[in-house]
Amino acid sequence: MRVNLEARAAAAENRKAQTRERLLEAAIVVIGEKGFDASSVEDFVAAADVSRGTFYNYFPTMEDLLRAVRRKLTDALMAVLDAHLPPSIPASSRLATRLHSHFALVSNDPAWGWVVMRLDATRLGRTPAMEESFDRMYRDGVAAGEFRQADPLAIRSLTFGTSRMVQRDILLGLATPNHKERVVALLLVTFGLTPEDAERISHESALRAAQIQHQVTPHAV
Repeated sequence: MRVNLEARAAAAENRKAQTRERLLEAAIVVIGEKGFDASSVEDFVAAADVSRGTFYNYFPTMEDLLRAVRRKLTDALMAVLDAHLPPSIPASSRLATRLHSHFALVSNDPAWGWVVMRLDATRLGRTPAMEESFDRMYRDGVAAGEFRQADPLAIRSLTFGTSRMVQRDILLGLATPNHKERVVALLLVTFGLTPEDAERISHESALRAAQIQHQVTPHAV
């Protein structure tokens, strides 16, 4: 009987990918429920139904796991938004829609929101893909005359810091119904838009974010 070595190797790689994915899904659920500090390798392997040795085969350290979890969450959300927000859409609308989409996802799935919050509070570094995407949108806005020229690091810190505070307010039940629209509008004013345009774009972007929200499944992220 002839053995198809290529098929066997492909099947093995597929099993590895499935096991890794199961570990990441388990980590998202566990961290969301217990928080990072209260979570352990035992929790992850129990939730994924794998051995401790299997866990370390894929993630030698907890930091390796956390980086993979954050990359999974970030890449999935950005892929959906990129598909719905082509460069032909003004930078102000793209940026506002991304913010509203993140807030809507946190509102619809608090467990996902807590995972992101807790990962942000760990020793992990910043998220290059998200920052690079934001920088491109801001540069587009400056080139189009929508945004004022400003220090990129200051603008990025202002936006990401504000986003995390709004996320916290949502998770703690402190955000009023119009809170998110007002915050995004204020950011747009800071970037250079008039208050009237900022309020209109924030409202329109919130509606657009709600329309695409059903295509983002947090725990499949």
